[in-house]
Amino acid sequence: MKSSRLGLAVALAWLVACAGRGSGPVNPLPQFPLANGGAPGLLHTELPEPPVVRAVGGIARLTLVATENYSTGQPTFAYKGVLKVIPTILVKPGDAIDVKVVNELPSEPPPGMAEPQMTDMGTPDDMNLHFHGMGSSPKKPGDDVLTTLAAPGQTLHYVVHVPANQEPGLYWYHPHVHGETSFQVGESGMSGAIVVAGLEHHLPGLSKMKQRLIIVRATGIGDDAQPQHTNTAPCTTKDHLTTSLNDAVRPDITIAPGEKQFFRLLNATGHKTLRLNVEGEKLELVAVDGFALDSYPGTPPTKLESTLIVPPASRAEFVVTGPASGHAKFRTLCYDTGPNGDPDPEILLANLKAPQGRERASFSSEPLVVGSPLPRNVYTTQLPPPSVKRVVIFSENPKPEFFINGQAYSTKAKPMFVVHVGTTEEWHVVNVTQEVHDFHIHQLHFLVQKINGVPVSHPFWADSFIIPHRSVPGGKGVPGSLDLLMNFRDSVIRGEFLFHCHILDHEDQGMMAKIEAI
Repeated sequence: MKSSRLGLAVALAWLVACAGRGSGPVNPLPQFPLANGGAPGLLHTELPEPPVVRAVGGIARLTLVATENYSTGQPTFAYKGVLKVIPTILVKPGDAIDVKVVNELPSEPPPGMAEPQMTDMGTPDDMNLHFHGMGSSPKKPGDDVLTTLAAPGQTLHYVVHVPANQEPGLYWYHPHVHGETSFQVGESGMSGAIVVAGLEHHLPGLSKMKQRLIIVRATGIGDDAQPQHTNTAPCTTKDHLTTSLNDAVRPDITIAPGEKQFFRLLNATGHKTLRLNVEGEKLELVAVDGFALDSYPGTPPTKLESTLIVPPASRAEFVVTGPASGHAKFRTLCYDTGPNGDPDPEILLANLKAPQGRERASFSSEPLVVGSPLPRNVYTTQLPPPSVKRVVIFSENPKPEFFINGQAYSTKAKPMFVVHVGTTEEWHVVNVTQEVHDFHIHQLHFLVQKINGVPVSHPFWADSFIIPHRSVPGGKGVPGSLDLLMNFRDSVIRGEFLFHCHILDHEDQGMMAKIEAI
């Protein structure tokens, strides 16, 4: 799939260069070419802020146009006529999100190009949306990715109701076309953030801090997935993608010495596991995947860490303290994904810099304390014992093909599991491969209880989490594993939805399955 897309991108770039113009809109934003073969990045000094769509009268309304970016040959969203500027949706619990998605992607390839490959769901230029992490209905006109699909020339209309007791925090939206998620979401950067307001009521100190919404993307045409390649130098190998924050490459983030700022970070990359670090400082974690740490009773509300592991699709909300020296690197350190995994070397994400002259302003450096309680819901109240125990095995072969319980995903397949609304289940998730995978399930969060059989000291809710790879010492080694408590208690999830690996090329090549809640 990637090889055909690479040819399309090269052909489009050649046509633009020769003709001096394309037949569609050209990104009007300032750009500069990057030497490493990735897509262009926006030229900024300070970290840019995405536009915000706020709910009015309880409804956040917006229209997104899926179109071709003729400067790169890749699809993108346009908002209010501007390419690649994708808005953040800001809502309160009880609001609704009303989105129109207009598919203006070309239905035919340029002259001389082969017809695009078909997937068993649709064509590469089909479009839909997934509202990732939200506790919402999987049925039309809500968060349905199984039957809702727009071909070029068609328009979709989504209405997603935010539950009145939704956990306040960071979520996101992105296309979910089977066979094309890696290209559309990962390499093309078609993603935006959703913020459910209210975390500042639970931790009032956050309201006194400057807030930074950060979307990490890794865009361009990357290397093809090779599940059996050797990852012997994970800290040095490149993947030919451009890593950016809000589409800016290595921007500055202004922060005074001792100042506390609230970072809300989304890993919207296709396969990068981030290992976040501010040199010389600790990060104060307050929420994972939209859920405050103490949404699970008994877990402390904050946690100080030198590094934060944020897998693809995951979100981390944390407090950063301005370095005493006035400057520091904000980076992702090398993360070893296993002998057959994707290399994730150290990358400089941004430079933290003290303000100059009159830019200095007063700020709060007070410690975080708990204020109002979190919403009372199926995650913050007492859990019943699990009614079912299941084993879920992630595997792969060299073709490459990827499987869950020995089955590659098919849109025609019946649900792998049927679960009962109102119950919890215990899932033992096993990774028999020599690369990490990233477990994600739609419509709900799960409780991370054990990692490789070792109990987590303070369990927490998540919707995307790394499954460790098979250990290699001593022959074939021991499979990696997670023990998860799956929370199916909310009746809003009734219907069919998906669980899969959120390393997107793995998902596209079969590592996904259906589940039905009845």
